[in-house]
This record gives sequence, C-alpha cells and structure tokens, in this order.
Amino acid sequence: MPRAPRWLFALKGVLAVVAVAVLVRLAHPANVWRAFADAEWGWALAALALVPVNVGLEAYRWGRLVRRLAPEVRHRDALRAVVGSYPLGLLTPGRVGDYVGRAVYLRAVPPGASAALTFGERMATLAACLVGGLAALGPYLRDAVAPSPLWPAVVGVGALGAGALVVAIAFPSVARAALSAVLPFEPVRRAVAAFDRIPREESVTLLALSGLRYLVFSTQFVLLVRAVDPGAALGGVALGVALVFFAKSAVPQVTLGDLGVREGAAVFFLGAYGVAPAAALDASLALFALNLVLPALAGVPFLLRLRVAAREAERVGGVAARGRVAA
Repeated sequence: MPRAPRWLFALKGVLAVVAVAVLVRLAHPANVWRAFADAEWGWALAALALVPVNVGLEAYRWGRLVRRLAPEVRHRDALRAVVGSYPLGLLTPGRVGDYVGRAVYLRAVPPGASAALTFGERMATLAACLVGGLAALGPYLRDAVAPSPLWPAVVGVGALGAGALVVAIAFPSVARAALSAVLPFEPVRRAVAAFDRIPREESVTLLALSGLRYLVFSTQFVLLVRAVDPGAALGGVALGVALVFFAKSAVPQVTLGDLGVREGAAVFFLGAYGVAPAAALDASLALFALNLVLPALAGVPFLLRLRVAAREAERVGGVAARGRVAA
C-alpha cells in the first residue's frame, strides 16, 4: 500500500479510538458496562439473526447489477465476493478495499466496471439513508426545544443531495454522463460505461432493494437499543436511528469504519428521545460489531485462500520461468 494511504489508515484508526474513548468517558465507563451487562439478550439475538439478511441483500443487489454485464455470475459468486471483501473494506480508508476485493474475487467483470457497480450500489444505500433521515427531521425539528438556525440549510442540502442521488440512480446514463464530465479521464469513462448496460427498471429495483436493506439495518439498531434500554419509546428510537444514519451519511468518513461518528450521533439524537448516553453508545458499538466486524471475520478464510492461491500461482510461474531458462 502506498505511504499516504497507510498514514491515512493509521490516522483514521487513531481518531476512531480517541472518539470512542471520549464518548465512553462522557457516558461514564461504569454506566456503559452496566447497560451492556443488564441487556436483554433476546433483542440482541434478533438483531444478530438479521445479519445474514443484511449481507445477503447487499450481495443480491450487487449481483443483479453484475449479471447485466456477466449473466453467468451466480448469487453465491456475488455473495462470496462481497463477504470476502469485508476484511479489506474494514481495514482500508473509506472502505476502498471493498472495491478491490470484489474485483479480485469476481473476475467475470473487468475491475473498473466492478468498481463502478459497487459505487452505484453504495450511492443507492446513501440515498436511502438521506431520504429516511429527511423524513425523520420533520418530527425532530417540531419537537426540538431550540432548533439551530442552521437546520434549514441542512434540510435544503440534504434534500438536494438525496434528490440528485435518486435521479442519478434511476437514470444510469445520466450518472455516467455526469461522472464522465466531472472526472474526464479515460479509465473512469471506461469504468462508468457499465452504467449504460443497466436498464431503468433494474435501477428502480436497486432503489427498492436499498430501501429494504435500510429498513433491515435500521431495525437492527432499534432492536439493539431496546436490548440495552428496554424502557425507550419505540417510535422515538426509530426516529433517532433514522437521524443517526442521516448524520453519518452527511459527514465525510473521518474515522476508520465511521467508528466514533456514528456513536456520537447516536448519543446526541437518541438522547433527544430519552435514551441514556451509555445505552446509545452500547447499541451503536454493537451494530458496528454485527454488521462490519462479524462479516469481516467470516470473510477472513476467503482472504487467506486468496493469498494462498496467489502464492501458489507465483510459485508455479517461477518454476515455469526457470524451466524456460534451462531449456
């Protein structure tokens, strides 16, 4: 890995640790541990049961796009590529390892096109988070004691961003033209040309599946909050969770895996609906563990097999080269 990304990775990791440590201190370590120790594990197990649904939907969405370019790709191929790329995504800034991992694991699609389709899938998730957050902002601002004068600007920018994303996803050729204009480089143009192979009905399906996946990981968050704070009002928790994902999506990824950013937003927004800071912090960290760390651990064997295969190919190549020299 080049020196700059390595330093960036280290910096984001340090920022994530510092942010979480500060939040734990603010919520008081004893309260954080007590909320975890007293959790109602039935709710947490229900959230755990949704992990395969969440990851499966991610692979299914991306696999549908990939099959427009390579019809021979099966769902299990896409699932293997998605799960196998989780360790790389977790350990790289901006989860760029996901792009690389999927391209490496699924050779049926050119790497550039694979990255473009992954980007499109990520933008569909972002659109769902923005739309869900905008829907929750109305009740939040109505009930806020002293709403900030900056909120109208936040709502306006969020609405413009969500609208632009929905239009770009619903009309892939528009997205291709816009990206080609903003990034007028031949490799980029070749990669985003994959969008021209995505019909509009598939784009609408992508948006619908992204909305469904948004509901799945939002439900996981709500279940985890109920696990550590059983007395929390379900409606308020649901609104707070939508606002957490809105804030996380609106803020650039300044820490590794957004660790600390999501937790800070959880303490702030869920606290507005009566959730204790320690409970909000525990629920957010548990969501990170379930939806990022756990799939990454499941993807480690795929990563190890890939490294073994690469070494074997290098060994075979070296033997063949020596044979040609001897001949």
